[in-house]
Amino acid sequence: MSMIINIEPEKLVEVRRTDPYIQSYNIEMTELTGGTFWTPYTPEQVSGEEEYPVFSEMKDQELEEAMKSIECLQPAIDLYHPRIRTLAKAFGPTIIRYSGSWATRTYYDFDGHTQGNVPEGFEYILTRKQWQGALDFAKETGSRIMVSVANSKGVHKDGNGEWLPDQAKILWDYTASQGMKIDYAEFMNEPNMVCGLMLPDDYSAEDFGRDHDLFAKWLKENHPETVLVRPCCCDTPKATVAGGIANLMLRTEDIMERCTIMPQIFSYHSYTCISERGQMFGLHYPASMNLSEEYLGATMEDLEYFRPVRDKYMPESPMWVTESADAACGGNTWASTFVETIRYIDEMARFSRHTDGVIFHNTFASGAYGWLDSRTYLPRPQYWAALLYRRLAGECVYDTKEEIREGAHVYAYSRKDGKEGYCYIIINNSREKESEVNVPACEKYILTSTFLRSEEIMLNGKVLALIDDNTMPELKGEKQDAGRMILPPCSVCFILI
Repeated sequence: MSMIINIEPEKLVEVRRTDPYIQSYNIEMTELTGGTFWTPYTPEQVSGEEEYPVFSEMKDQELEEAMKSIECLQPAIDLYHPRIRTLAKAFGPTIIRYSGSWATRTYYDFDGHTQGNVPEGFEYILTRKQWQGALDFAKETGSRIMVSVANSKGVHKDGNGEWLPDQAKILWDYTASQGMKIDYAEFMNEPNMVCGLMLPDDYSAEDFGRDHDLFAKWLKENHPETVLVRPCCCDTPKATVAGGIANLMLRTEDIMERCTIMPQIFSYHSYTCISERGQMFGLHYPASMNLSEEYLGATMEDLEYFRPVRDKYMPESPMWVTESADAACGGNTWASTFVETIRYIDEMARFSRHTDGVIFHNTFASGAYGWLDSRTYLPRPQYWAALLYRRLAGECVYDTKEEIREGAHVYAYSRKDGKEGYCYIIINNSREKESEVNVPACEKYILTSTFLRSEEIMLNGKVLALIDDNTMPELKGEKQDAGRMILPPCSVCFILI
């Protein structure tokens, strides 16, 4: 028996208004500089025909050895490439976060004095040309800029003392010299991770609190235009499942207790799980569960985990998720396929229903979870779903009075085009059953695919793709008369009323 859903706009109750930048994204520092990143999956692993070999426990081998198999050297992405610019401009102005764990150990060489030789205490080099590309990309897309700064041994007095602002000054000064500004900053990406980041020896929560306050004071005195964000931690309950990575983490609350200068925005990281290659680090969901209520609801578990910490130290401040995707460690094998559009849209809808923050997808163009393929810059299914959400769902969020259940995840917004009426999002996450939706006259946009792990997505039965190398297709809906509308299994539907 199919699920029956009644669309009744007269029953909607306004809940909140979302941040206009709620859909933002990350460009990892290693995408700018080139360097190690997550090893690409094979086509057979993506399609599910080949199992990914995993290490089930941390004790199977040392962390350093494990990382060698799941990361590899990759070139920098080309932010001037016409296709990447076309797709970014089509998405529109947002907040671009240039960060990631690689940013923690990156040296800024804007005058070329290193000649490519990485200074002691760092692992990577960001050149002036690379940072100029990042600035130009943000400028052309009309986007704001967010960064996290280095905190490796190279930015500490004598390698182990207090944090020094010299490197940060280079980044801010050059940005200002180009007539631009850094709008937001976090001090160090994922400060609760104390391994593998070239931190000073025996770096502690006390050390981080001291250094964070030094950065916050420097920022306030020299760049009051930059909003301080923190703590961007990732110590969710999922990390305790395997027992390995949790032992290498500091708790968010331990960090917050030791910082005396409070930021303006609270941030954290939220991944639905850990990917196949990182199972030794924490909870992993198999592909058989990627449409389950447990899998789709994981983002709310993280929100509720961090909310009490926010309430204790920074009551009423916005909550930002400065990294989010299907899975940490580069995404699951199915991250680049159609099935992830269901998770992404559901995550955005739930997040906007419960907070007025911003959620940064990781990443724009790298890893299995990138919206674009890092080699071709062609859009993946999730890009098209994200673009449709951005163009149709307005800032006003409503309570639909519908309980979330299999086959019926129902959300409602104002219309993005400013016209009177509503934008509904209906997700049928059932693998087998249709959902029957009773609707008033409307315009429908139904996203489906021929199979869940397809790298193509269809809008109202037609494949979405660039018309040519750099020309966007028109995202058109179809008229739907009042009455019964059938929503197929494994589908996402936007309707405009």
